[in-house]
Amino acid sequence: MTEELAARWAGTVVPSWIYRWLLPLAWFGAISASLITDVAPCSVDDPTICGPDRTFSLAMTACFAALVLAWWQPTVAAVAGLLFMVLELLYDDVTGARIAWTAYGVLCAVLLTWAFMSRRRQRSLAAAAPRRPVQVPAAASVGLTGRLLVAGALVLVGAAALGVMRWQDHREQVHVGRAVEQTAVSNGVNSDGDLVLRLAGGQTHKISVIGDYSAGTEVPILVDPADPQWIRLRAELADNTYWYTVALGAGILALLFVLRDRRLRGTYLRTSWSGQGLPVRIEPDASSAFAIRSADNAVLLGFLDTRLDDEDSDVRLMDAFSALDDDEDEVPAKLKREWAKTLRRYRGEALLVGDLVEGSWPTILYGDQVLRPLSPFRAPRRLPWRTEKAEGLSGEVEPPAERAPEPAQAVPTLPWQVPLEPAPWWTRPVLGVLLVAGPVAAGVLASWDEWFGAFLAVVIGAQLVYWLGMQVFYRVIATATDLWIRGSLLERRVPWRSFDAVEVEDDGVSLQTGDDYHQIGGIAKNEQAKVAAVFETLRLRARTGLPDQQAMRRPAPILLVNAVFVAVCALVLVLVRWGPF
Repeated sequence: MTEELAARWAGTVVPSWIYRWLLPLAWFGAISASLITDVAPCSVDDPTICGPDRTFSLAMTACFAALVLAWWQPTVAAVAGLLFMVLELLYDDVTGARIAWTAYGVLCAVLLTWAFMSRRRQRSLAAAAPRRPVQVPAAASVGLTGRLLVAGALVLVGAAALGVMRWQDHREQVHVGRAVEQTAVSNGVNSDGDLVLRLAGGQTHKISVIGDYSAGTEVPILVDPADPQWIRLRAELADNTYWYTVALGAGILALLFVLRDRRLRGTYLRTSWSGQGLPVRIEPDASSAFAIRSADNAVLLGFLDTRLDDEDSDVRLMDAFSALDDDEDEVPAKLKREWAKTLRRYRGEALLVGDLVEGSWPTILYGDQVLRPLSPFRAPRRLPWRTEKAEGLSGEVEPPAERAPEPAQAVPTLPWQVPLEPAPWWTRPVLGVLLVAGPVAAGVLASWDEWFGAFLAVVIGAQLVYWLGMQVFYRVIATATDLWIRGSLLERRVPWRSFDAVEVEDDGVSLQTGDDYHQIGGIAKNEQAKVAAVFETLRLRARTGLPDQQAMRRPAPILLVNAVFVAVCALVLVLVRWGPF
């Protein structure tokens, strides 16, 4: 696909901000207009206004689907918006709501029409590009996917929702069967927003309501003589029909996951098949997908999340995507170079087999490798002021080179504690104060009935204990046979004869054990070369031809201290809740 043809193809794409931002914003506007204009009072003659209404609950599934699916399945969201507009016009007599949802439905119709015309144009342009005949090898069995597991869980959620609704309805029917009608007087709304009713016997009762009942208003109610705490307003009977929304919504989501899984399996044919390959260029992107460009590398067409047929190569490739992660700063330079080398193997000319259309599931042939889709092809996200760019490897820039140390002429007296940058002087006293003040603060807040604040104090305190503990307890100790590394969660003992290499980096010393790396940071800058030389000497001395030993791990002190801190806080909260305080 040439630059000119690719640019025309990209010009047909529906800007993502329309369905990812404008559509949800219009939804919130329509729902706000519905709430503001719906001023109908609750009525005993028509309890569905403020009470149970199964039709309304089922229709709200389409309403919420129009919002929830806007980012994931925009076309389905637009269809749901159109469906809700039709239901609104059929069943709702509130003029403001009808106008608002009609405007929203028109926007959904425009989006659907635009998306249909866009994909039709994309197919036409892609068909005009020259292709090559290719043979796609058979795929392995897909097996059980996460989508099917999620769909199964959603079906269980839907069934559980219907079961809960049936149980609640049965319990409510028992009360209604015993109930007698009375007239209560409204005492107004209290500070919690509950309506205070004065019953015929003079006693008062608080109840949550939807309608507006001014003080002095007579309110028809139902009272269960066998359960004085059960009271219902005749105009606002218990509404459990919202479980229909939950159940139907879970069922729709399950169906969408199953359909997505079926589409995935349709691309993993168990037999070899012939197709037409469209020449493109591919490049690993920071999103862990492949950026697809035109054959001349001039235009970014979109992104495709894939996996390799070769499972070992796929695992290495997925690990290598970490090289594009800005948070991977503490990874050894040698590993970064290996990752970059792996990514560069999958950057270059390739053949795309299948439709080049948003939402399609094409396969990519790259040399003798087959990259099969895991999710639909998507065009770059667009905002009015910015279009998404591919973020791959920046040119040929390599991570800083490592330096292999010379063995030390003399080794310090063993065991030897590696000289680290000293922790700030205040970390130990602050940690001690925090270990005492944390449980006390949680207990005081709980005694004031501020349970959210108490739990927040425990969570924040545990985080601070963890952070301060890393400063206080971090140690690296070398013995004649092992290197002990005391980290934040685990303390590792690695035998010297298991290390393959020791290398100096700008921010510390790295040690390689097979495919594993141990990054030793926090070493004083003027001591890094000496530490690496001592490590190299101890490593060489241990190379006696004996088999390598596995590293051993045990909980680090900070993990134990944090566990004790949380346990003490939990004990204090239990005592406050159940004790005589």
